[in-house]
Amino acid sequence: MEALIWGASGGIGSALVKHLKSKTWRVFASARNERAIPPEADYTYAFDAAVPQTITSIPSLIAPETDGIDLMVYAVGALRNGMLDRMSLEDYALVMNSNVMGAWLAGQATIPLMKEGGHMVFIGAYTEHLLLPKMGVYAAAKAALAPLVSVLAKENRKLKFTLLRPGAVDTGFWANAPFKLPKNAKPAHEIAEAILQCYESGESGDLNL
Repeated sequence: MEALIWGASGGIGSALVKHLKSKTWRVFASARNERAIPPEADYTYAFDAAVPQTITSIPSLIAPETDGIDLMVYAVGALRNGMLDRMSLEDYALVMNSNVMGAWLAGQATIPLMKEGGHMVFIGAYTEHLLLPKMGVYAAAKAALAPLVSVLAKENRKLKFTLLRPGAVDTGFWANAPFKLPKNAKPAHEIAEAILQCYESGESGDLNL
C-alpha cells in the first residue's frame, strides 16, 4: 500500500508517516520543511502552499516511483490569531493558502496519481467551535474547506473523500492559538490511527472524532 502525505513535518502528518510505516506502507511525504519529515518516509519533497508550482511539480516526481496512490492525506494547516480589523495581509494569506488553496492544489495535483477507489483525506475542524475573537480567519479557512472537499467528491466518484474533524490535537500548532491547549486534546498518534482505520473500513464522508 502507498500513501502521499502533504504536511508530513507537522504533528499529525509526522505521526501518520510513522504509523503507516509501522504497518509496512510505502510513504511519499511532503512538507514545507523537508528536513523535519520523519526519516521513516521512503521519499520526501518540499513545497510551499503559497507557491503553486511547488505543489504541482511533485506528482511528476512521484509518478515514476508508484503504480498508484492508495491514500492521500492533506494535513497542512496554519493559524495566526488576531483581530480581523487588525490582521495583516501576510498573516491572512498564510492561513488561507495553507488551509484552503493548498488543499485545492494538492487535491488537484494528486487525483491523477490515485488508484481507482483510492481515498483522499483532508483535515478539517469543528468551525462552530472556532467563532471566537482572534480566530476569525482560521474559522473562515476551515469553513471553506468543507464544501471544497464535498464538491471534489461529487466530481470524482471513482475515489473516496473524507473530511476529518479531529477536535483539539496536542501538537505545536497550538503555539499560535489565543488560548491554552484544551485538557481533552488528543495525541497526534490517535489521529493517525483513526485515519488508517477510516481507510481500512472503506467508509468515507465526514469523520468527526
